[in-house]
Amino acid sequence: MTLIKQKYWDRHINIINEFHSDAFQQQITWKSCIKQYGTHGDDNEMRYKDITILGLIQYNHFRSWPINKDTIVGQVDQESELLFLNIKYLRDNGYTNDNDQFIFKPALDRFEVNGVVYTAKGDSQTAQAKDKVLLHFIVLKREEIETSENIY
Repeated sequence: MTLIKQKYWDRHINIINEFHSDAFQQQITWKSCIKQYGTHGDDNEMRYKDITILGLIQYNHFRSWPINKDTIVGQVDQESELLFLNIKYLRDNGYTNDNDQFIFKPALDRFEVNGVVYTAKGDSQTAQAKDKVLLHFIVLKREEIETSENIY
């Protein structure tokens, strides 16, 4: 016996997708990596195509994914933010595959949020409605700064 009828699932899906236009409005620059060979075909050059996407950021979200790193003085928590993306929004913009997975290159792509560049440290589909996945999230870690410059 089904307790929740399909019309209620459909209503729930519509509410989540309509909520995108209210809450999922943080502009994120998705730096999609494009590997290109050098002029003589010898080196791979990393270039990025900037794509503006809209998402919902959950700031300072700790303990969302096990990416802690052991050091001599203890554990360093490298988790920083969660980026939630609406699957319908991604699908409508051509950013999903046939299984509604967000098609990005986790090891190579970067995400810029409020002028700070992050790398992806994990991702998963989430927020299911019966048999449909509605949201996708990415755990973001602030990219290491390679200069002596402090950024707060």
